[in-house]
Amino acid sequence: MIKGLHHISAFTKSARENHFFYTTILGLRFVKNSVNQENTSIRHLFYGDYQGNPGTLLTFFELKTVGSAYNENSYFSTVTLKIPKGSLTYWESRLARFSIQTTVDRDKQSLTFKDLDQFPLSLIEVDEVISLENATKHSDIAPDNQIISIFDVLLKVERPDKTVSFLTKFLGLPLTSQNKQVQDTQQGVFTTVAASYSTVLSRMGRGTIDHIAYTIHSAEELERLYQKAVQQNLPIEQYVERGYFKSLYLKEPNGLRIEIATETPGFTLDESIEELGSTLALPPFSENKRAAIEAQLGNF
Repeated sequence: MIKGLHHISAFTKSARENHFFYTTILGLRFVKNSVNQENTSIRHLFYGDYQGNPGTLLTFFELKTVGSAYNENSYFSTVTLKIPKGSLTYWESRLARFSIQTTVDRDKQSLTFKDLDQFPLSLIEVDEVISLENATKHSDIAPDNQIISIFDVLLKVERPDKTVSFLTKFLGLPLTSQNKQVQDTQQGVFTTVAASYSTVLSRMGRGTIDHIAYTIHSAEELERLYQKAVQQNLPIEQYVERGYFKSLYLKEPNGLRIEIATETPGFTLDESIEELGSTLALPPFSENKRAAIEAQLGNF
């Protein structure tokens, strides 16, 4: 039922700096310039491959006054992105050119670093290269070095077995041979669960992941999952139409926010592939407030 990971959403303090980091340094495409649909004073930025495919998407809510994050007892940790085999040295050099500190693990063919909001990221080599139709065109990064998609997301939680049970029994994601790790069967994206040993409450802030979203094919399948959640008395936060997809938001047993989003209609609902990210895209119910929203957001 779950096809893979749809997107990962975090907080940034500066839309301008965030946009520079993900489009210029990492070479991702600016897929959608939108707003938080519950609070249209908050800008929502989407990045991914050229077509904005699920499984490539990193999104950020701009909170201009957000403080530092404190990751303690249960939180989303490192997001790992795929890069082509043989490109690790290129990325080590590129990130150094932008004064980004990295830690390289030659054995795992990976490197770790943080974005400008201290959001932990990792790049890992895989036997794959981005397809030409998905390769971004604005960047100086050649397709044979470009980031391909999301590889893994790490959850650090107080009770790992409870989270693994949610991922396997409710979402139906199969376990891998690794301890406390699942992998979807279509995209091949991993979700890894590890123990957090602090009893201090985590505090969300800049660089914090608000939620991760998994992909489901259709609204009909999402409705069946919603009914399953109701029957199991799971804590449902929202079941809502987002325009680009329909979403179900739940809390997993350690309190982390999990979204399940449909893969259609996608980001070409209001912009063509060629025009993605070129306008401020608003949900239909906010169109009559466009002038006020644009004035409040300003430029970035």
